[in-house]
Amino acid sequence: MLKKTLIFSSLISAILFSSPSISSDDKLVLKQDYPEQYTVKKGDTLWDISALFLDSPWFWPKLWKINPDINNPHLIYPGDELTLSWHNGNPVLSVKPLKKLSPKMRKVVKEPVPTLPTSLVVPYLQLDRLIDDVNYQTSYRVLGTSDGRKFLSSSERVYVDAELSHKEWGIYRVVNEFSRQDDKASSYALRLVGVAELAESNEDMSGLKIIKQQQEIAINDVVLPISSDEIKTELTTTFYPQPAPKDIDVSILGSIDGGEYLAVNQVAVIDKGSNDGLLQGSMFSLKEEGNIVNGNKGEYYYEVDKDTKKKGIQLPQTEIGELIVIRPYEKFSLALITKSEMPIHKGVIAVSPDEE
Repeated sequence: MLKKTLIFSSLISAILFSSPSISSDDKLVLKQDYPEQYTVKKGDTLWDISALFLDSPWFWPKLWKINPDINNPHLIYPGDELTLSWHNGNPVLSVKPLKKLSPKMRKVVKEPVPTLPTSLVVPYLQLDRLIDDVNYQTSYRVLGTSDGRKFLSSSERVYVDAELSHKEWGIYRVVNEFSRQDDKASSYALRLVGVAELAESNEDMSGLKIIKQQQEIAINDVVLPISSDEIKTELTTTFYPQPAPKDIDVSILGSIDGGEYLAVNQVAVIDKGSNDGLLQGSMFSLKEEGNIVNGNKGEYYYEVDKDTKKKGIQLPQTEIGELIVIRPYEKFSLALITKSEMPIHKGVIAVSPDEE
């Protein structure tokens, strides 16, 4: 029996499985000790399972064989049996759904296996978020409370500078600002500090009843509507890994809360989004740019002559990690670091695995 050994930071170097009938574009990165069968267990994630078969999780969609027994072959559930087989020289993975025979009809709600632990993803689908500059400038703001207090008990009210009609509202604190170099777009990172419901409203202002408060609520905090329908229809925890689009120049802007260095399981802000073709599950390899060496034999040194623009020998890039997009916005995205061999910083290069 194969023992699951996946830890996000321990995906090892690719071992390419070669076959005369597999082109270079179709090669799959298979584990040397992959199982022929595996039964999905409660608590598994798609990342866990993909690591049983693959060293490079972005090849997950290529491994699947479309199975007529299920609507979506990328959605698997506890109890499903996965089988690896070979067709025309290519490895394929099929699924046999769990079926229970019972004399009585029972309605069971099955939750599909999430891609990553929900504790790492859900906060960025439902709580912390990015907002573009235009929406930030026009967003509603907290006016304050009648007595000036910042910590409120349940059902107490905070006032907002607009006439509102939506029922549920989130109150957010700006924790960082990010900018793109190519089109000068800006985005603000917001952290949820409170949840409230509309209690009263007139043409000058509205009163919100506090339902939950995570930290102090201050004047000028941003107030945005909470829409569960938006999260359900556009964002999910069951997306699957896939290579990011080729030829896309991506920069890491830092962590959502302003930190300069990131490690495994932390969330980075990157300067590309859905307008650039990114989706939930888009994956990048992270590389450290190699140093440039100047000088002659026996007198080499790490330095670029900035005055003459003369460059020496460019040393190769070093692969140091991976990240996966968990929430794309139009021009920016939030991406989870899934592998890191050293601290990830702004100078790290993010490239599509398809470009390697």
